[in-house]
Amino acid sequence: MRRMSIGAQGCLCVILIAVSGLIALAADPITTGLVAVGQKGMVASDHLLASQIGAEILAQGGNAVDAAVATAFAIGLVAPYCAGIGGEGMMLITLADGTEVAIDFRSWAPGHVTKETSVNKYGPKSVCIPGQVAGLAMALEKYGTMTLAEVLEPVIKLAREGFPYDEWLAGMVSYIYDDILEQPAAAELFLNPDGTIPEVGSTFTNTGLAQALELIAKDGPAAFYKGPIADAIVEATEGWITHEDLAAYRAVERDPIRGSYRGYELLTAPPPVGGTILVEALNILEHFNLAAFHSPADPMVIHLIAQALLLAWADFDQYVADPGFIDVPVAQLIDKRYARERLKLIRLNQTLEPGSVPAGDPYHFAPVAAQSESRDAVATSGSTTHISVVDAKGNVVALTQTISSAWGSRVFVPRFGFPLNNEFRNFKGYNPDQPNDLDYAGPHKRPRTELCPTIIRKSGNPIWVLGTHGSARIPSTVLETIVNLIDFGMDLYTAIVAPKFCSSTHYKELRMETGFPVETVTTLEDMGYVIKTYGELDWYFGGVNAIQLLDKYMIGVGAPRDEGSAAGVW
Repeated sequence: MRRMSIGAQGCLCVILIAVSGLIALAADPITTGLVAVGQKGMVASDHLLASQIGAEILAQGGNAVDAAVATAFAIGLVAPYCAGIGGEGMMLITLADGTEVAIDFRSWAPGHVTKETSVNKYGPKSVCIPGQVAGLAMALEKYGTMTLAEVLEPVIKLAREGFPYDEWLAGMVSYIYDDILEQPAAAELFLNPDGTIPEVGSTFTNTGLAQALELIAKDGPAAFYKGPIADAIVEATEGWITHEDLAAYRAVERDPIRGSYRGYELLTAPPPVGGTILVEALNILEHFNLAAFHSPADPMVIHLIAQALLLAWADFDQYVADPGFIDVPVAQLIDKRYARERLKLIRLNQTLEPGSVPAGDPYHFAPVAAQSESRDAVATSGSTTHISVVDAKGNVVALTQTISSAWGSRVFVPRFGFPLNNEFRNFKGYNPDQPNDLDYAGPHKRPRTELCPTIIRKSGNPIWVLGTHGSARIPSTVLETIVNLIDFGMDLYTAIVAPKFCSSTHYKELRMETGFPVETVTTLEDMGYVIKTYGELDWYFGGVNAIQLLDKYMIGVGAPRDEGSAAGVW
């Protein structure tokens, strides 16, 4: 996996080079790179080819939703190990006309599950009903300007004509080589006829996925949830997912979570994903003058962030699950008065024990402004990737999509060239009283995850758009990036590449990237932290793809811990 280290000065040089190149190449409407600059639109994603496709949609006159949908489908082609039509996600949309909406296309549990159903990490019985096609189609129909056929055209063309078999794809195929070898359709797609992994740089095509996307382009979501694609999914899961399950699936619109931090407005993702962790933790941190410590690597800054995250995680574990089935106290969890109560548990010289952090009692706080119900009723009977998009009119999309683990269930759909998610394993709590425990699993419930697509505004104007992959590291990586931007005044690239750490009730250790001062680590150990260290710019800590909006320009940054790339339109 790629590693790189470029400081703030290097980032500035990259931006200046990009701008000077644009002056010379003004006839070219799109520029790409790890850091890119644009004036009429920007896309940041985990793959150069996907970002280019999104930018091309913008250059053709499409809006941010059109571009985000095209980019999301493209990621499923060029990086099938982290997302695709066998997966799901959460899409946050703000439009220039004032529309603010989250589209929840999280997967559903099959209709036959009960609390006695066993949880498998991989294989057919780890799969939930995929939501990506329904969610992206809903977003496009309601908030886009183009048709499915139009946004899918460049993805289908790329699938048929091919693209370079890159180091990431080769590495991820090697990671599950035995699973691929055991499935003839997957082996034919990803391996040479003799069973070896293709040479990096050779041409990779996926005609099966092209056929699936052509059916979806022609007939819409019905082509996925009924007909030959549905037949193939049922076959691949050995009947674990049924035709009735697929036909019943619905994406749903929800209100975003709204918060604030030091005068900036936050919009982030509602349950059943991780936005409450982000807002509650930032509400706690707002009571501390982090900037007075001058560096995000100061041990006290890390300590305060770690403690705020532990407290927010404890509440997330205890209270958050599918809001279609339980009453999640969102308004109370993100109430600033509640944060004042929670921060009383923080000790400045000692860490809380991650495995025994108590949840709070948000219910005695009458919400100041209660979250409204989901806009549409839901029918009741973690590998991950993020996309940020902005267009010339000020429409913004933050979209995080996933198939859970790398390659999801490791089950590939025959004839159509895509893997299925393993989201069912996310029905797990840490005691039977928590609402995401398997005891609460049931037909068509959405399992909980930590996705955290986020939009930050000032006086109503979007300033930053960001999100990341990384499972339980998602809330911490997003939060630390925001603190770097707001408290420490970093430019976007530097805020992203600065060393990250993760504090979660799911880990007994404080997990830290290489790059923090030795004195910082020693001080944290003296405060009671158990430190687990990872490499520099480690993929484990996510892949932030982000955009910053300036007066006349947009700066996009592709994930430097991943193979991220930004594409700007001029």
